[in-house]
Amino acid sequence: MLTKQQNGLICCITAQTLWGLGVVFWPLLNYLPPITVLCLRLFCSLLFAGLLILYTKQFNNIKAIFKDTKNKSIIRNIFFAATILAVNWGCYLYALHTKQAIEASLGYYITPIISILLGRIFFNDILNRYQVIAIILVLIGVTSGIISYGHIPYLGLAIGTTFALYGFFSKLINANAISVLFLETLILSPFCLGWIIYTEPQYAIFGYHYSHYILLVGTIFFTGIPLMLFSYATTTISLTTIGFMLYIAPSINFIFAVFYHGEPIKASDYITFPIVWIALAIYSLDMFYKIKTKKV
Repeated sequence: MLTKQQNGLICCITAQTLWGLGVVFWPLLNYLPPITVLCLRLFCSLLFAGLLILYTKQFNNIKAIFKDTKNKSIIRNIFFAATILAVNWGCYLYALHTKQAIEASLGYYITPIISILLGRIFFNDILNRYQVIAIILVLIGVTSGIISYGHIPYLGLAIGTTFALYGFFSKLINANAISVLFLETLILSPFCLGWIIYTEPQYAIFGYHYSHYILLVGTIFFTGIPLMLFSYATTTISLTTIGFMLYIAPSINFIFAVFYHGEPIKASDYITFPIVWIALAIYSLDMFYKIKTKKV
């Protein structure tokens, strides 16, 4: 029988894997503007969450969030999380649309550093010596990657910072994963609807080939499902552990960007990414040891 923390770790790894594989999926929607893809992505996630709530009869969980007098900031945190997530997705889709997936990967490599820092400051996460070694390696690798660009990778920094903040607010919310997914997408839906009505004469819904609708359904596997899994993970494991698991998605992004999309790789990337992978291996081995000895 797995513990709650171990289930959370599995959920986090699964979510990161699905997000990483999105680098193959999202370019299939490149016939639409990135913001339109973002809006449709949110609508499909809202529909998915709504159906889950109907099926599992979890209306009371949503009511409980609004009636929680002990934590009146929960709705505010959900709003912040939703807004930050929308910015993150928008930047990521723009990076894929403009064939800058490697810079997006570098941005997501910055995320764990920020997450670990937030975990240490706000949640008093304790780091052992192996984790400290891993963090130092990450700092060396990421710093090398940023310097090699010759300019500040603003898009990558925006992607990395916003997702770290999303993880932080998700941990503060600490509520039922399905309810949080529903409320986050519900908050953003009016803005998405306004954008689609203003920019898409056909509302990106009618008049397309049947493959368009198959792709829209497919967005659930790279949006709604991983978001729900990630939300659950934030309630069960430390922000530091989540931080290091966040290296899974950009590593998958990087591999597919180079070998599938054929993006050019810089000489410095041969230094940056292997160093980060070594750091991830060190942290992962330490985590697996803790799981085996029931310390996680």
